[in-house]
Amino acid sequence: MGTAAVLTYVTLGRRRIDYRFVLLGAVLPDLVDGVLGLLVFEGDSTRWVAHTLLGATVVAVVILVAFRGERRLALFGIAVGWLLHLVADGMWNAPFTFLWPAFSGRFSTSPREPYSWDLLRDPLAHASTWTAELAGAAALAWFFVAFRLGDRDRRAAFLRDGRLRP
Repeated sequence: MGTAAVLTYVTLGRRRIDYRFVLLGAVLPDLVDGVLGLLVFEGDSTRWVAHTLLGATVVAVVILVAFRGERRLALFGIAVGWLLHLVADGMWNAPFTFLWPAFSGRFSTSPREPYSWDLLRDPLAHASTWTAELAGAAALAWFFVAFRLGDRDRRAAFLRDGRLRP
């Protein structure tokens, strides 16, 4: 979420962006594939359809076709966050998944989703994952402080429209 927020802010700034939907889109690929892993898919991969370029494109097209005006602009943040999630995950390192179904009907088995009990059992073996997560948390903390979201009125305004105010 922090990476998506920072990349969106650095590239687009505060222009009519609904950051609520960018943040939601940044976690949806893991949530969708987590549910699919429980209900549909089996095997060594932990990243399936939601971690594909096709999946992100379908989400974007559905939003563009199904919505109009301000609602479309706000909801398009989901597609932006979704794509930034794929960037943060480095999905180009798993081309069978990222470009699925272009090469085959199978998904890459590596790199695996790093989130498991192993993170807590052996944190030093997952230092890069912990570093990335801490950087993301620091970015979200920066947004919280920089845009004074601790103030009840400012937080309420953000939760109402998702905009960052100076």
